[in-house]
Amino acid sequence: MRVLERKRARGAAALGAAALLAVGLVGCSSDGDSSSAESGTDSAATRTFEAQNGSIEIPADPQRIVSCGYATLPLIQAGANLAAVCEWSRELDNMDEETLAAYEALPKVAPDGAVSELNYEAVTAADPDLIIMGVPARVQEQVDVAKLEALAPVVFVGLTVPGEWRELGEQYADAANVSDSYGEFKGEYETRAAEIADKYAGSLGGLKFAGVCGVCGTEPGEFSREYASSYTTNLFDDLGLDFYGEPTDPEEVHSEYLSVEQLPENLGEADVIVYGVEADGSLPPELEELFASPLWQDLPAVKAGNLVAVEHSSAATYETALLALDSIDAELAKLPANQNQE
Repeated sequence: MRVLERKRARGAAALGAAALLAVGLVGCSSDGDSSSAESGTDSAATRTFEAQNGSIEIPADPQRIVSCGYATLPLIQAGANLAAVCEWSRELDNMDEETLAAYEALPKVAPDGAVSELNYEAVTAADPDLIIMGVPARVQEQVDVAKLEALAPVVFVGLTVPGEWRELGEQYADAANVSDSYGEFKGEYETRAAEIADKYAGSLGGLKFAGVCGVCGTEPGEFSREYASSYTTNLFDDLGLDFYGEPTDPEEVHSEYLSVEQLPENLGEADVIVYGVEADGSLPPELEELFASPLWQDLPAVKAGNLVAVEHSSAATYETALLALDSIDAELAKLPANQNQE
């Protein structure tokens, strides 16, 4: 497993907090000692948080958070007081040892990307004082909100497009009262993105980019086209490259499912096509099928060798996106337009 090599001082603290919460689900509230009393006093203070589901009164300093979706990893990285989380297995290969250990120590209440399968008994067992749902707005209806609200205040802060993780990460940290420890890698990310954007502005700035999704659950005979700020293409959002086009149905926003027969008309104008691969560089199964198609192999971008395979393409925090930027930089450098710069 290729893991993040950049170290940080808060790693041990995040691990310690997560492990303590994971093994002490009952101990925090069962005893009447002074520390419990102090904790209760501190947590009694509340404030109003503006969420997608309205103005919600939440603890000013939550101590037992249950988080789901895109909220989970940034809150682990920021050392939030987490009691349980929905799985975030898509980024296991992006986590360093400390983050992975903290993640694995936490009880899980739903599979990754399947909030409809939320285990309400497990959420109850976590004894939350705040529930942060970082899931897309369109899946909010899959959750029994009333059942969750009976346990703790619930805030929905979900994405419309995957690229919104940049802005929403700050909102998750705000809700969890860890804004001071969030965003440690934001400056490094912005510097790296600006460096790559400047590096390729001359050679690639006038080209048309497009993306295809390798983890979107396509059926045989179809593919998923990614437009700007989608699952993989969002990692190019800060690089100044043109991801042209938009879905036929505006409600799809950033991607759409199409038949393989539509490849020539949908991707025929693309100068460069990007797609995500596993952390070891291997192709997801659904892309193997797509790439075997003669229609794919006949695309101008494919014939020209203008393909960009992005490792760590599920990155959705500044820290893990740095890994994706390193991969993107290496791949862009291999494109014929840059090989001819010498």
